Amino acid sequence: MRRLLLVDDEPQVVNALKKALRPWRDDWSVDVAEGGQAALDVLGREAFDAVVSDARMPDVDGEAVLDFARLKAPSTVRLVLSGQVDAKKGHRLALVAHQFLSKPSTGAAILAAVEECCRLTESLGDARVRELVTSLGNLPIGPRVYHRISSLIDSPTASVEAVAEVIEEDVALTASLLRFVSSAFFGLPRRVESLKEAVAIVGMERVRELVLMSEVFSATDSLGLVAQLQKRGLTRARLARLISDGSPMTNLAGEAALLSEIGIYVLSLRRPDFYAPIWARFQAGEAPLAELERESFGCTHAQVGAALLGLWGIPQTVVNAVSWHHEPPSPAAELDTRTVLALATALEEEAVTETQKPRPHVDELAAQLHVTARMPTLRAFARENFRREVGS
Repeated sequence: MRRLLLVDDEPQVVNALKKALRPWRDDWSVDVAEGGQAALDVLGREAFDAVVSDARMPDVDGEAVLDFARLKAPSTVRLVLSGQVDAKKGHRLALVAHQFLSKPSTGAAILAAVEECCRLTESLGDARVRELVTSLGNLPIGPRVYHRISSLIDSPTASVEAVAEVIEEDVALTASLLRFVSSAFFGLPRRVESLKEAVAIVGMERVRELVLMSEVFSATDSLGLVAQLQKRGLTRARLARLISDGSPMTNLAGEAALLSEIGIYVLSLRRPDFYAPIWARFQAGEAPLAELERESFGCTHAQVGAALLGLWGIPQTVVNAVSWHHEPPSPAAELDTRTVLALATALEEEAVTETQKPRPHVDELAAQLHVTARMPTLRAFARENFRREVGS
Protein backbone atom coordinates (compact mmCIF):
# COMPACT_ATOMS: atom_id res chain seq x y z
CA MET A 1 0.00 0.00 0.00
CA ARG A 2 1.54 3.30 -1.12
CA ARG A 3 0.96 6.52 0.82
CA LEU A 4 -0.19 9.86 -0.62
CA LEU A 5 -0.39 13.18 1.24
CA LEU A 6 -2.82 15.86 0.01
CA VAL A 7 -2.10 19.44 1.09
CA ASP A 8 -4.46 22.44 0.86
CA ASP A 9 -5.38 25.22 3.27
CA GLU A 10 -9.09 24.88 2.42
CA PRO A 11 -10.60 21.89 4.30
CA GLN A 12 -13.45 21.44 1.81
CA VAL A 13 -11.00 21.22 -1.09
CA VAL A 14 -8.63 18.71 0.47
CA ASN A 15 -11.48 16.54 1.74
CA ALA A 16 -13.17 16.62 -1.67
CA LEU A 17 -9.91 15.48 -3.25
CA LYS A 18 -9.57 12.65 -0.76
CA LYS A 19 -13.12 11.55 -1.55
CA ALA A 20 -12.38 11.71 -5.29
CA LEU A 21 -9.46 9.33 -4.77
CA ARG A 22 -11.52 6.64 -3.00
CA PRO A 23 -11.73 4.40 -6.11
CA TRP A 24 -7.97 3.83 -5.74
CA ARG A 25 -8.02 3.06 -2.01
CA ASP A 26 -6.77 -0.51 -2.59
CA ASP A 27 -3.50 0.89 -3.96
CA TRP A 28 -3.13 4.22 -2.17
CA SER A 29 -3.60 5.23 1.45
CA VAL A 30 -4.52 8.93 1.37
CA ASP A 31 -3.77 11.38 4.20
CA VAL A 32 -4.59 15.09 4.27
CA ALA A 33 -2.89 18.16 5.74
CA GLU A 34 -4.84 21.39 6.12
CA GLY A 35 -2.24 24.04 5.30
CA GLY A 36 1.48 24.17 4.66
CA GLN A 37 2.60 24.13 8.28
CA ALA A 38 0.48 21.07 9.01
CA ALA A 39 2.10 19.40 5.99
CA LEU A 40 5.61 20.16 7.28
CA ASP A 41 4.66 18.69 10.65
CA VAL A 42 3.37 15.42 9.21
CA LEU A 43 6.21 15.13 6.69
CA GLY A 44 8.67 15.53 9.56
CA ARG A 45 7.13 12.52 11.30
CA GLU A 46 6.05 10.18 8.52
CA ALA A 47 7.15 8.92 5.11
CA PHE A 48 5.04 9.23 1.94
CA ASP A 49 5.44 7.92 -1.59
CA ALA A 50 3.83 11.05 -3.06
CA VAL A 51 2.82 14.55 -2.00
CA VAL A 52 0.27 16.69 -3.86
CA SER A 53 0.15 20.29 -2.68
CA ASP A 54 -1.72 23.47 -3.51
CA ALA A 55 0.65 26.24 -4.59
CA ARG A 56 -0.82 29.20 -2.71
CA MET A 57 -1.30 28.86 1.03
CA PRO A 58 -1.08 31.69 3.57
CA ASP A 59 1.22 30.17 6.19
CA VAL A 60 3.69 27.98 4.29
CA ASP A 61 3.27 27.81 0.51
CA GLY A 62 3.42 24.78 -1.76
CA GLU A 63 6.96 25.49 -2.91
CA ALA A 64 8.22 25.23 0.69
CA VAL A 65 6.19 22.07 1.34
CA LEU A 66 7.48 20.26 -1.73
CA ASP A 67 11.04 21.42 -1.16
CA PHE A 68 10.88 20.03 2.39
CA ALA A 69 9.56 16.72 1.02
CA ARG A 70 12.37 16.68 -1.56
CA LEU A 71 15.09 17.30 1.02
CA LYS A 72 13.70 14.73 3.45
CA ALA A 73 13.20 11.98 0.86
CA PRO A 74 14.35 12.79 -2.71
CA SER A 75 12.51 9.77 -4.14
CA THR A 76 9.12 11.16 -3.00
CA VAL A 77 6.95 12.03 -6.01
CA ARG A 78 5.89 15.68 -5.76
CA LEU A 79 2.99 17.37 -7.58
CA VAL A 80 1.75 20.94 -7.35
CA LEU A 81 -1.81 22.11 -7.99
CA SER A 82 -2.39 25.73 -8.87
CA GLY A 83 -5.08 27.96 -10.26
CA GLN A 84 -3.19 31.03 -11.44
CA VAL A 85 0.55 31.60 -11.10
CA ASP A 86 2.86 33.69 -13.24
CA ALA A 87 5.76 32.30 -15.28
CA LYS A 88 8.34 33.16 -12.61
CA LYS A 89 6.51 31.35 -9.83
CA GLY A 90 5.70 28.45 -12.15
CA HIS A 91 9.37 27.96 -12.97
CA ARG A 92 10.36 27.99 -9.28
CA LEU A 93 7.64 25.46 -8.48
CA ALA A 94 8.88 23.25 -11.31
CA LEU A 95 12.27 22.99 -9.64
CA VAL A 96 10.74 21.15 -6.67
CA ALA A 97 7.76 19.42 -8.34
CA HIS A 98 7.75 16.46 -10.70
CA GLN A 99 4.54 17.67 -12.31
CA PHE A 100 2.45 20.84 -12.48
CA LEU A 101 -1.34 20.41 -12.69
CA SER A 102 -3.98 23.09 -13.09
CA LYS A 103 -6.53 23.55 -10.36
CA PRO A 104 -9.10 22.08 -10.23
CA SER A 105 -8.01 18.63 -11.45
CA THR A 106 -9.97 15.39 -11.20
CA GLY A 107 -8.92 12.61 -8.88
CA ALA A 108 -8.24 10.42 -11.91
CA ALA A 109 -5.95 13.07 -13.46
CA ILE A 110 -4.02 13.48 -10.20
CA LEU A 111 -3.50 9.74 -9.77
CA ALA A 112 -2.51 9.37 -13.42
CA ALA A 113 0.17 12.03 -12.97
CA VAL A 114 1.35 10.58 -9.65
CA GLU A 115 1.69 7.06 -11.04
CA GLU A 116 3.48 8.27 -14.16
CA CYS A 117 5.98 10.16 -12.00
CA CYS A 118 6.49 6.98 -9.99
CA ARG A 119 7.32 5.26 -13.27
CA LEU A 120 9.78 8.05 -14.02
CA THR A 121 11.75 7.45 -10.83
CA GLU A 122 11.81 3.72 -11.63
CA SER A 123 12.95 4.41 -15.20
CA LEU A 124 15.75 6.75 -14.14
CA GLY A 125 16.90 4.10 -11.68
CA ASP A 126 17.01 1.42 -14.38
CA ALA A 127 20.45 -0.20 -14.41
CA ARG A 128 20.59 -0.14 -18.22
CA VAL A 129 20.02 3.63 -18.31
CA ARG A 130 22.65 4.24 -15.61
CA GLU A 131 25.17 2.00 -17.35
CA LEU A 132 24.64 3.67 -20.72
CA VAL A 133 24.94 7.20 -19.33
CA THR A 134 28.08 6.21 -17.40
CA SER A 135 29.61 4.67 -20.51
CA LEU A 136 29.22 7.88 -22.53
CA GLY A 137 32.34 9.39 -20.94
CA ASN A 138 32.75 13.17 -20.98
CA LEU A 139 29.27 14.65 -21.35
CA PRO A 140 28.37 18.21 -22.32
CA ILE A 141 28.71 20.54 -19.33
CA GLY A 142 25.46 21.30 -17.56
CA PRO A 143 23.76 24.64 -18.32
CA ARG A 144 25.43 26.92 -15.75
CA VAL A 145 24.39 30.27 -17.24
CA TYR A 146 20.81 28.97 -17.60
CA HIS A 147 20.67 28.32 -13.86
CA ARG A 148 22.15 31.75 -13.07
CA ILE A 149 19.74 33.70 -15.24
CA SER A 150 16.82 31.54 -14.08
CA SER A 151 17.45 32.75 -10.53
CA LEU A 152 17.39 36.33 -11.83
CA ILE A 153 14.33 35.90 -14.07
CA ASP A 154 12.35 34.16 -11.33
CA SER A 155 13.14 36.87 -8.76
CA PRO A 156 10.78 39.81 -8.07
CA THR A 157 13.49 42.29 -9.11
CA ALA A 158 14.29 40.75 -12.52
CA SER A 159 15.64 43.20 -15.09
CA VAL A 160 16.76 43.06 -18.71
CA GLU A 161 20.07 44.66 -17.74
CA ALA A 162 20.91 42.08 -15.06
CA VAL A 163 20.10 39.12 -17.33
CA ALA A 164 22.13 40.58 -20.21
CA GLU A 165 25.13 41.22 -17.95
CA VAL A 166 25.29 37.57 -16.84
CA ILE A 167 25.07 36.25 -20.40
CA GLU A 168 27.71 38.72 -21.64
CA GLU A 169 30.28 37.10 -19.34
CA ASP A 170 30.33 34.20 -21.82
CA VAL A 171 31.49 35.50 -25.20
CA ALA A 172 30.64 32.35 -27.15
CA LEU A 173 27.18 32.15 -25.61
CA THR A 174 26.55 35.83 -26.38
CA ALA A 175 27.48 35.32 -30.04
CA SER A 176 25.27 32.24 -30.27
CA LEU A 177 22.31 34.05 -28.73
CA LEU A 178 22.63 37.07 -31.03
CA ARG A 179 22.88 34.74 -34.03
CA PHE A 180 19.65 32.95 -33.09
CA VAL A 181 17.73 36.17 -32.41
CA SER A 182 18.86 37.68 -35.73
CA SER A 183 18.06 34.52 -37.72
CA ALA A 184 15.10 34.08 -40.02
CA PHE A 185 13.47 31.95 -37.32
CA PHE A 186 12.46 35.08 -35.39
CA GLY A 187 11.71 37.12 -38.51
CA LEU A 188 13.02 40.43 -37.19
CA PRO A 189 13.41 43.23 -39.77
CA ARG A 190 17.08 43.84 -38.92
CA ARG A 191 20.08 42.26 -37.28
CA VAL A 192 20.25 42.65 -33.48
CA GLU A 193 23.71 43.73 -32.30
CA SER A 194 23.10 44.33 -28.58
CA LEU A 195 22.39 41.55 -26.10
CA LYS A 196 20.33 43.90 -23.96
CA GLU A 197 18.23 44.71 -27.01
CA ALA A 198 17.87 41.01 -27.79
CA VAL A 199 16.57 40.27 -24.30
CA ALA A 200 14.14 43.19 -24.52
CA ILE A 201 12.83 42.16 -27.96
CA VAL A 202 12.25 38.43 -27.49
CA GLY A 203 11.54 38.52 -23.75
CA MET A 204 13.22 36.91 -20.77
CA GLU A 205 11.42 33.57 -21.06
CA ARG A 206 12.46 33.10 -24.69
CA VAL A 207 16.02 34.14 -23.82
CA ARG A 208 16.02 31.54 -21.05
CA GLU A 209 15.11 28.91 -23.66
CA LEU A 210 17.78 30.08 -26.11
CA VAL A 211 20.47 30.09 -23.42
CA LEU A 212 19.42 26.59 -22.37
CA MET A 213 19.57 25.33 -25.94
CA SER A 214 22.92 27.00 -26.68
CA GLU A 215 24.54 25.59 -23.54
CA VAL A 216 23.16 22.06 -23.81
CA PHE A 217 23.75 21.67 -27.57
CA SER A 218 27.25 23.07 -27.16
CA ALA A 219 29.35 20.93 -29.53
CA THR A 220 29.08 19.69 -33.11
CA ASP A 221 28.43 15.96 -33.36
CA SER A 222 30.14 13.91 -36.06
CA LEU A 223 26.79 12.86 -37.55
CA GLY A 224 25.91 16.51 -38.16
CA LEU A 225 22.59 16.37 -36.30
CA VAL A 226 22.99 19.33 -33.92
CA ALA A 227 21.65 22.07 -36.25
CA GLN A 228 18.67 19.92 -37.22
CA LEU A 229 17.87 19.07 -33.60
CA GLN A 230 18.19 22.71 -32.53
CA LYS A 231 15.87 23.93 -35.27
CA ARG A 232 13.34 21.19 -34.65
CA GLY A 233 13.48 21.85 -30.90
CA LEU A 234 12.79 25.56 -31.39
CA THR A 235 9.88 24.79 -33.72
CA ARG A 236 8.47 22.16 -31.39
CA ALA A 237 8.74 24.66 -28.53
CA ARG A 238 6.65 27.18 -30.48
CA LEU A 239 4.04 24.49 -31.12
CA ALA A 240 4.00 23.52 -27.43
CA ARG A 241 3.39 27.13 -26.45
CA LEU A 242 0.51 27.37 -28.92
CA ILE A 243 -1.07 24.26 -27.40
CA SER A 244 -0.71 25.45 -23.81
CA ASP A 245 -1.27 29.18 -24.35
CA GLY A 246 -2.91 30.74 -21.32
CA SER A 247 -1.89 28.01 -18.86
CA PRO A 248 0.78 28.39 -16.14
CA MET A 249 2.95 25.65 -17.66
CA THR A 250 3.35 27.29 -21.09
CA ASN A 251 7.03 28.19 -20.65
CA LEU A 252 7.86 24.85 -19.04
CA ALA A 253 6.23 23.06 -21.98
CA GLY A 254 8.42 25.14 -24.28
CA GLU A 255 11.56 24.10 -22.40
CA ALA A 256 10.52 20.44 -22.50
CA ALA A 257 9.91 20.62 -26.25
CA LEU A 258 13.25 22.32 -26.77
CA LEU A 259 15.08 19.52 -24.93
CA SER A 260 12.97 16.57 -26.05
CA GLU A 261 15.70 15.15 -28.33
CA ILE A 262 18.74 15.87 -26.15
CA GLY A 263 19.23 12.11 -25.83
CA ILE A 264 19.69 11.77 -29.61
CA TYR A 265 22.27 14.55 -29.57
CA VAL A 266 24.28 13.08 -26.71
CA LEU A 267 24.26 9.55 -28.15
CA SER A 268 25.33 10.81 -31.58
CA LEU A 269 28.00 12.99 -29.96
CA ARG A 270 29.55 10.38 -27.68
CA ARG A 271 28.80 7.11 -29.54
CA PRO A 272 28.78 8.11 -33.25
CA ASP A 273 30.02 4.79 -34.65
CA PHE A 274 27.39 2.87 -32.71
CA TYR A 275 24.56 5.38 -33.25
CA ALA A 276 25.12 6.10 -36.97
CA PRO A 277 23.60 2.78 -38.21
CA ILE A 278 20.66 3.18 -35.84
CA TRP A 279 19.96 6.66 -37.20
CA ALA A 280 20.37 5.45 -40.80
CA ARG A 281 17.86 2.64 -40.27
CA PHE A 282 15.42 5.09 -38.69
CA GLN A 283 15.81 7.59 -41.56
CA ALA A 284 15.20 4.77 -44.03
CA GLY A 285 11.88 4.06 -42.33
CA GLU A 286 12.90 0.62 -41.16
CA ALA A 287 11.43 1.01 -37.66
CA PRO A 288 10.63 3.66 -35.03
CA LEU A 289 13.76 5.17 -33.48
CA ALA A 290 12.84 4.10 -29.94
CA GLU A 291 12.44 0.50 -31.08
CA LEU A 292 15.87 0.49 -32.74
CA GLU A 293 17.45 2.07 -29.66
CA ARG A 294 15.95 -0.50 -27.31
CA GLU A 295 17.24 -3.24 -29.59
CA SER A 296 20.80 -1.85 -29.38
CA PHE A 297 21.00 -0.15 -25.97
CA GLY A 298 18.18 -1.63 -23.92
CA CYS A 299 16.71 1.87 -23.46
CA THR A 300 15.72 4.91 -25.54
CA HIS A 301 17.04 8.40 -26.21
CA ALA A 302 14.10 9.74 -24.19
CA GLN A 303 15.28 7.83 -21.09
CA VAL A 304 18.90 8.87 -21.63
CA GLY A 305 17.87 12.50 -22.13
CA ALA A 306 15.72 12.50 -18.99
CA ALA A 307 18.57 11.02 -16.94
CA LEU A 308 20.99 13.71 -18.13
CA LEU A 309 18.51 16.53 -17.56
CA GLY A 310 17.98 15.26 -14.03
CA LEU A 311 21.75 15.32 -13.43
CA TRP A 312 21.90 18.88 -14.75
CA GLY A 313 19.20 20.15 -12.37
CA ILE A 314 16.61 20.91 -15.06
CA PRO A 315 13.08 21.27 -13.60
CA GLN A 316 11.54 17.88 -12.84
CA THR A 317 8.37 18.70 -14.79
CA VAL A 318 10.56 19.09 -17.89
CA VAL A 319 12.43 15.84 -17.13
CA ASN A 320 9.13 13.97 -16.82
CA ALA A 321 7.81 15.36 -20.11
CA VAL A 322 11.00 14.49 -22.00
CA SER A 323 11.02 10.97 -20.59
CA TRP A 324 7.59 10.03 -21.96
CA HIS A 325 7.08 12.33 -24.97
CA HIS A 326 6.77 9.44 -27.45
CA GLU A 327 4.31 7.50 -25.30
CA PRO A 328 0.55 8.19 -25.16
CA PRO A 329 -0.61 9.73 -21.87
CA SER A 330 -3.06 8.03 -19.56
CA PRO A 331 -6.69 8.41 -20.69
CA ALA A 332 -7.29 10.27 -17.41
CA ALA A 333 -4.45 12.79 -17.89
CA GLU A 334 -5.24 16.47 -18.35
CA LEU A 335 -3.34 19.45 -19.74
CA ASP A 336 0.15 19.55 -18.23
CA THR A 337 3.75 19.82 -19.41
CA ARG A 338 3.96 16.12 -20.29
CA THR A 339 0.68 15.94 -22.23
CA VAL A 340 1.41 19.17 -24.11
CA LEU A 341 4.71 17.72 -25.35
CA ALA A 342 3.02 14.43 -26.25
CA LEU A 343 0.48 16.29 -28.41
CA ALA A 344 3.19 18.45 -30.01
CA THR A 345 5.19 15.32 -30.84
CA ALA A 346 2.12 13.58 -32.28
CA LEU A 347 1.29 16.60 -34.45
CA GLU A 348 4.86 16.68 -35.73
CA GLU A 349 4.81 12.97 -36.56
CA GLU A 350 1.51 13.47 -38.39
CA ALA A 351 2.87 16.46 -40.34
CA VAL A 352 5.92 14.67 -41.73
CA THR A 353 3.96 11.77 -43.25
CA GLU A 354 3.51 11.78 -47.02
CA THR A 355 -0.26 12.29 -46.88
CA GLN A 356 -0.35 14.50 -43.76
CA LYS A 357 -3.73 12.87 -43.14
CA PRO A 358 -5.17 13.58 -39.67
CA ARG A 359 -4.75 10.67 -37.31
CA PRO A 360 -7.63 9.73 -34.99
CA HIS A 361 -5.44 9.32 -31.90
CA VAL A 362 -4.15 12.91 -32.31
CA ASP A 363 -7.70 14.29 -32.32
CA GLU A 364 -8.59 12.07 -29.37
CA LEU A 365 -5.68 13.45 -27.36
CA ALA A 366 -6.62 17.03 -28.29
CA ALA A 367 -10.18 16.40 -27.11
CA GLN A 368 -8.88 14.89 -23.87
CA LEU A 369 -6.83 18.06 -23.26
CA HIS A 370 -9.75 20.33 -24.27
CA VAL A 371 -7.85 22.01 -27.10
CA THR A 372 -9.95 20.74 -30.02
CA ALA A 373 -10.87 24.31 -31.00
CA ARG A 374 -7.17 25.05 -31.55
CA MET A 375 -6.51 22.06 -33.78
CA PRO A 376 -6.90 23.81 -37.17
CA THR A 377 -4.27 26.36 -36.10
CA LEU A 378 -2.01 23.73 -34.55
CA ARG A 379 -2.19 21.43 -37.58
CA ALA A 380 -1.53 24.30 -39.99
CA PHE A 381 1.53 25.35 -37.97
CA ALA A 382 2.89 21.79 -37.79
CA ARG A 383 2.35 21.09 -41.48
CA GLU A 384 3.99 24.32 -42.59
CA ASN A 385 6.99 24.25 -40.30
CA PHE A 386 7.86 20.58 -39.92
CA ARG A 387 7.05 19.70 -43.54
CA ARG A 388 9.22 22.57 -44.75
CA GLU A 389 12.13 21.27 -42.64
CA VAL A 390 11.85 17.75 -44.04
CA GLY A 391 11.81 19.04 -47.58
CA SER A 392 14.78 21.35 -47.07
